[in-house]
Amino acid sequence: MSTSILKEQVVHEAIDERQHIRTRIPAQARLTGSQGESISCDVQDISLGGIGLIYPEPLKLGSLYEVAITLGMSRVDLSFKAKVKVVSQKGDQVGTQFVDLDPQKADILRYLISSYMSGEIADINGLFNVMQRENYIKERKQKHSTQRTPGERLKAAAGSLLFLLIGLLALAYVLFKAYELMFRIPASQALVSSNSFIVSMPENGNVRFLVPEGQTQVTTGQPLASISTQLGTSITSPADVAAMMDLAPGDIETLLGQTNIETVISSPCDCTIYYPGSHLSGFGYKGDPLLHLLPNDQPLFVQASVPFEKLDTLRRTQRVSLRPYGAEQAITGRLVSASINQQNQMVLLNIEPETALSIEDYQKPVWVEFVLGLPGMPGSDIISELR
Repeated sequence: MSTSILKEQVVHEAIDERQHIRTRIPAQARLTGSQGESISCDVQDISLGGIGLIYPEPLKLGSLYEVAITLGMSRVDLSFKAKVKVVSQKGDQVGTQFVDLDPQKADILRYLISSYMSGEIADINGLFNVMQRENYIKERKQKHSTQRTPGERLKAAAGSLLFLLIGLLALAYVLFKAYELMFRIPASQALVSSNSFIVSMPENGNVRFLVPEGQTQVTTGQPLASISTQLGTSITSPADVAAMMDLAPGDIETLLGQTNIETVISSPCDCTIYYPGSHLSGFGYKGDPLLHLLPNDQPLFVQASVPFEKLDTLRRTQRVSLRPYGAEQAITGRLVSASINQQNQMVLLNIEPETALSIEDYQKPVWVEFVLGLPGMPGSDIISELR
């Protein structure tokens, strides 16, 4: 067999690409050739595939030797015999390969290698070497392409931008909620109101509206409604009884019979009529509101209420935001007056909107929010005047 053929059959692999684990063992080897010559050398490493030897003299590639490996321990020597073939030599490092290694000897060699690696048969001088040695095969190195196509770069940039936008939106939402919590106070309730005249039933009786249905504007002195109620008489003193004695019998019957009295109510101003109930004539109970008369020369305003416990914070009010029910956009307002309702434990605030409200918004609920300034900043003078 030629040397060129042997070189083609030898594959040089890195330590992380070997078929068998190669282990360094402090052992001696004796090679015996076919002519009886004997060579002693040190074992560099050993595996199930072959032995690495240290021998300074050149050996013929492809030559066969009988090898006896002696593993010296503190009290006993272990010996292992096999046949090897020289396959490479570089300097004093000789690579040999086992030839016709039967399964029984392979099992013995595998047991010796695993026992030495686990430290079971290492002496105290070689124990630290066993513990410090890396006995596992590393992952086979693979070269991955690090270049990206334009589509992959665009996809990565879009994903990064998406996560950035989600993070910014979450941060903006948290900041907005914190701003609402510390610098905004909503009103408990609010309605569109006016300095209106409210016409109510004086007693139980019949009411007949005199304003044609569909008419919303009335002038001063124009009849609005006719109310028919019974005359109620109350006799509570001897003077009342003496006065009755001077009346004619017919007048006494009229007085005691509670004769119906009809009253006509006229408009006190040039007003707009608002009906809190139905525009139907009929029977009404005492105290029922019949009409709201809204003076044309006085604009509508918003009346809001805020609990007592928020009064100190409310003093920092810098701006008022209003949005009547059904409106698409909010408008700003200005505090014009404030009062305290002791019965309900509420602060009543009258707010004048900068944009005039429509008459259709009267008595509609309003969303009101008071925008606060920083602590220590001067706020609304109207709130500060409350004591």
